[in-house]
Amino acid sequence: MSRLALRFDPAILDPDKLYLAEGFSREDFCRALTGTTAAPAKPVKENPSRVVWRLQLNGRTVYVKHYRDWSLAGRLARALGYSRARREWEFAGYLRSRGVPTPTVLAWCRQDAQEWLITEAVEPAQAADQWHLEQIWRDDPPARRQVSRVAAAMGELVGRMHAAGILHGDLHCGNVLVRTDGPQPNLVLLDLHRMRRRGRLSRRQRTANLAQLYYDRFNFTRVVDRVRFLKHYLRASGAGGTTAGWAAMIEDFARRHARRQLAQRDRRIFSRNRYFTPLRLQHGWRGHVVLESKRRLAGSTAANLRFEPSDWAAALARPEELLEGPNVEVIKDSRSSLVVRRHLKIGPHEVEVYIKRSRRKHAWKILADCLRPSRARRAFERGHVLLTRRIAAALPLAALERRWGPLLRDNILITEAVHAPRLHRFLEAHLGPSPRGDAQLTASQQHHLAQQVLGQLGQLVRRLHDNRVAHRDLKAGNLLVQWAPHRTPELVLVDLDGLRRVVWLTNRRRLQGLMRLNVSLLECPAVSHAGRLRMLLGYLRRPGVQQPNFKPYWRVLEAWSARKLRQQIHSRRARQRAARRPGP
Repeated sequence: MSRLALRFDPAILDPDKLYLAEGFSREDFCRALTGTTAAPAKPVKENPSRVVWRLQLNGRTVYVKHYRDWSLAGRLARALGYSRARREWEFAGYLRSRGVPTPTVLAWCRQDAQEWLITEAVEPAQAADQWHLEQIWRDDPPARRQVSRVAAAMGELVGRMHAAGILHGDLHCGNVLVRTDGPQPNLVLLDLHRMRRRGRLSRRQRTANLAQLYYDRFNFTRVVDRVRFLKHYLRASGAGGTTAGWAAMIEDFARRHARRQLAQRDRRIFSRNRYFTPLRLQHGWRGHVVLESKRRLAGSTAANLRFEPSDWAAALARPEELLEGPNVEVIKDSRSSLVVRRHLKIGPHEVEVYIKRSRRKHAWKILADCLRPSRARRAFERGHVLLTRRIAAALPLAALERRWGPLLRDNILITEAVHAPRLHRFLEAHLGPSPRGDAQLTASQQHHLAQQVLGQLGQLVRRLHDNRVAHRDLKAGNLLVQWAPHRTPELVLVDLDGLRRVVWLTNRRRLQGLMRLNVSLLECPAVSHAGRLRMLLGYLRRPGVQQPNFKPYWRVLEAWSARKLRQQIHSRRARQRAARRPGP
């Protein structure tokens, strides 16, 4: 609950700074603000700049937004008469007059250093990003038709907004509502205080604004839906030019916008904020833990929980003891690492986790570890880098390390356990012949599932490489498959310790990653020659690009895979001979 909301006093309201819509009285306004201080009232959204509550008032649902920006810039803006509540009310009225649907503002008030805004809830409705993901998961013709209709409606909505000379500073699908009470989709625009009004919008300004929306949905939309969006946008906004020209400009601006956004979010990983916090424990242990995950992963329990720093401090009071005990299952114990699985109690929550303690295999790494972060810290960062880029990975929960000066003495990584089969086991179970002759899927269903999984496999590797991330042990055993009938399968990457961020990925390194994956698929009898080729095509195909010339890549990939297999056979035979050799 907001600390500032408790300062509300109805007696000090200035009538000159209070706006009330028709049918909404001063008593209704005071009752709504008083309801935000009630014990059961919990904010639906809270960040350093504002808090939003959802309340029932006189039989209807309203949202109460309290602005609380106490930064130097925020205080200076208020001193100069700037009011975000009044700004949102003015933009709402102006946009509605220009045919852009917005929520109805019932009241707004500015009193001293505080601002409140009350709007009527748009119901029944759903945020456009959540609605879109649900349609993608359904993956049927009616859902695809609905997505196409919403893409056209979104183009008209943004086109009318730009035709009115308005730019939205945070244009993404989370700030658009999709009404679900009619056969045709109706969209409503939110977060109006971030808008700016210009007399005439240049093509560069329009493109930069549209790039925010493209960045938000580029990985989830088809080319045909993006073209439909652009056609309706150009018609509604009155902008000149061709669809292909606008698409090229927007994609270029979207890449620039993505670099800025992702770099900002990467810096957030090791700072103190809503999602992460540093931790100082006894006996020299230091680390970083997750408080909340912004990405809601399929099959993840921890991604939907909220942790407190005090709960983490109690759960990790003795990190060494987490690797021992009667309820600990040892998964791997080698020269390079010790991996165990157990249930970890974090405050009121209990999460099944993997705990990995890295070990040094070579003495020269003692000096190297003095000059670089520990393996646990690097894996923690790279895992969240992937999640920020919408690449599904096992959620890293904590990274701990203990140093004596610059000397690294120990490090531990904790990740959530994902309940899903490994890729090769999934393919054998659903695509291979059933040992009892009672196959759960028909031949056509198996073919469709193989197309989805192997195509996504190539797309996953391409997205890793496009984000300049390499994996030194990319194989089917390090990929999990989340799948349910009538749902699109999702590939989840594990073994985050093998990830590495590079400045530039050469063609040789790209083919090496594909080669390792191709060799691991050769060991799966359920994957045919055509299936491995589909994986390569999934890697080479890009939105809006014609059929790639895959044959040169395929020849090199097959030659490198054959050489890798020979190396593996030679190495395996050498180990067998060493095992049979009698000791002294």
